[in-house]
This record gives sequence, C-alpha cells and structure tokens, in this order.
Amino acid sequence: METSYSPHEQAMALHGDRINDETKQVQARLLEILKVIDTVCREHHLTYYLLAGTMLGAVRHGGFIPWDDDADIGMPRKDYDTLVAHADEWLPQGYEMVSGGKTEGYPYHFARIQDANSTYMMLRAYNFVGGLPVDVFPLDGMVGPSLKRSWHYFRYRKWWKMLYFLHTDPYKHGKGLRSSVALLLRRLFKPCEVHKKMDDTRRQWDCETSPLWADHDYKPNKGIQPKENYGTPVPVQFEGCTFMGVARPDAYLRHLYGNYMEIPTEIPEQNYRYLDLEKPWQQYVDEQAQKNKGESK
Repeated sequence: METSYSPHEQAMALHGDRINDETKQVQARLLEILKVIDTVCREHHLTYYLLAGTMLGAVRHGGFIPWDDDADIGMPRKDYDTLVAHADEWLPQGYEMVSGGKTEGYPYHFARIQDANSTYMMLRAYNFVGGLPVDVFPLDGMVGPSLKRSWHYFRYRKWWKMLYFLHTDPYKHGKGLRSSVALLLRRLFKPCEVHKKMDDTRRQWDCETSPLWADHDYKPNKGIQPKENYGTPVPVQFEGCTFMGVARPDAYLRHLYGNYMEIPTEIPEQNYRYLDLEKPWQQYVDEQAQKNKGESK
C-alpha cells in the first residue's frame, strides 16, 4: 500500500535534525510578535500581508517552515508609513519598531517590530543590536520593464551599497582602496541622509495606482509582482492563529519559488549570530559598553 506524506511530514523527515528547542522557542516568540502586529493593524485599519517564507510556511506547513527563525510581513506604502509614524504609541509595552532614519545605527532598508525583552544580532556584517524581530517591508509601485525601471534600480542599489559602507567596519577587508572609500563616504554622508535617499527612490511610483508592486528586497525579477497577486488580504491559518495573506498565494509563491510545494534538499543556515531570549537588548548593550570601558582602562 502506497503511503502519501504531506509536505510538512516530508520536511521533517529530511531536515528534522535541524529543528531544536531553540528554533521552537524563537518561533514561539515570533508568533507573539505577529499577533501584536495583527492586533495593531486591525485596530487601526492597516493592511498587511504575510510575505515570502512566512507566506510559504502558511500555505505549505500551516505555520512556520520548520527550520525558519525569522518572519516577514509587507504593507502598502501608505499603511507602512502610518505604522512607522505611530508605532511608539500603538505597540504594547515590550515591543518596539526600529527603522532607517529613525533609529540610530539601524542599517537595514526595511523596518522591524522587535521584542524588546530579547537580544538579537543577524548573521550579517552589521553590528546592530536589537530584539528578536519580525521584518516589515514597504510595498511600493513599479513600472514594467523599461529604461526607467533599470535606472530606478541602479539608483536604489547605489544608495543600498553606500548604506552598507556606512555601517560596516571600514577595515573589514584590511586597508586599501575599499577602506579609503568607506572612510570618505563617512565624511560626506550621514546614514540618515542615505536612508532618506533610498526611501525617496522607492517611493517613485505610487502603489495605489501602479499595476505592479515591488518589495525592493528581492532582485527585480522576483521582487516585482502584479498588484493583483497581493490584492485584498485574505485570512490564512498560521500556527493556530488567523493572519492576513496575499489574495493569490499560488501565483505569488510560484513567482518567488517556482514549485514551492517541493521540499528543498538544502536549507538556509541559521539567520543570527547572537541570540538571548531572556536578556533585554538594551541591557546587553549597556553591559557591553561597561565591559569595553573597563578593558580600555
């Protein structure tokens, strides 16, 4: 008798050894952040969607992809701006939003809603310390393939690269041309100015009137989708909760992943290099400052 296994069962059979208690604890805390986001958006009539791997997890697993240790949502630009502007007053105690141009030292091109009672550092070149986050992406309008679009992404990548130089160790690869360029850029530009240039570039086309939407995270061939793939948010089940997903999940996910129901033979590495779910990030920062002060004496 032939046995049929669900995608989730296949995933656990292939990669179950990667799932440990810490992964489950991270997912439990991320779920709480998603609940907070959903509540705030419902209370203030804001549109949001589960995005990328989080949307994939909802469809294929009914929740988190078993090995995932992050979560993503997207919001149409107007709703995104409203949330950034009012997050401090709307989010409950213990949660906070950080974003470029608003949070000192923040290096990313998207915002985050983070658990302030934890400490988290991504597995990237940046040394930004915050809480365990859910990433929040603005969704902006876009035009079809054209010189205008190519020029748009050329400018956007330029500002993104400049932001990278401003927030990474100029001597990461030793002294030389790269470090000289990085140091020069730090003299000429402030991070908040570059964040604004990036943001202004992304806003070039209004998402309410554009036939295409861009997340400006994936490359154009993946990150630009027909507006109707997002559409009016639809309820989706996620770890026993109801969140909002894209209107056309099959079209959206096929555009990103192709055969998205197939379980990959290789999975991404852990997304963070430091995590403490019990220590508030501000406490961690203060302790490190005291430690460095003591070592400098």
